[in-house]
Amino acid sequence: MKVCFKCGINKSIGSFYIHKQMADGHLNKCIDCTKSDVKKRTAVLINDSDWVESEKKRHREKYYRLNYKEKHKPSYENKKKAMTKYYLKFPEKKKCRNIKSSLKPKVKGNNLHHWSYNIEHAKDVIELNVSNHNKAHRFLKYDKSTFMYKDLNGNLLNTKQLHLDYINKVIENF
Repeated sequence: MKVCFKCGINKSIGSFYIHKQMADGHLNKCIDCTKSDVKKRTAVLINDSDWVESEKKRHREKYYRLNYKEKHKPSYENKKKAMTKYYLKFPEKKKCRNIKSSLKPKVKGNNLHHWSYNIEHAKDVIELNVSNHNKAHRFLKYDKSTFMYKDLNGNLLNTKQLHLDYINKVIENF
């Protein structure tokens, strides 16, 4: 048992982070207080653009230094299992993807984006560069009942023009 200096509550030793330099091998602040302090500090620092940029840089360096790209790269079998599970969950997406496979982007390297997964719209796609395609998907929610996307406010984007307007707004503001 150990008393947290922050909250003053007597807790089991398992409620404290391990810290080799402390006399008993554990930090003197409990896990709950530590997490709370980190959350408060991050909430303050997130408004500092220099800190945000330095964190992005630090994370990128760590990603390459620790070779995460290779470590997290799925094996062929795992990727195949994941895709099978995905297409069982969303069979309409697989059908539309198969129909779309005959289409080619006008610009090499661009992606074709479905604004609707209804079969009658399978060949009616939007061409986006990879970066904008990824940005668009961050701000869209798929509605399985209509086979269409919604914006983050829950508004159904049921026409290609609504979808395009929303994507352009997202790309401009992001």
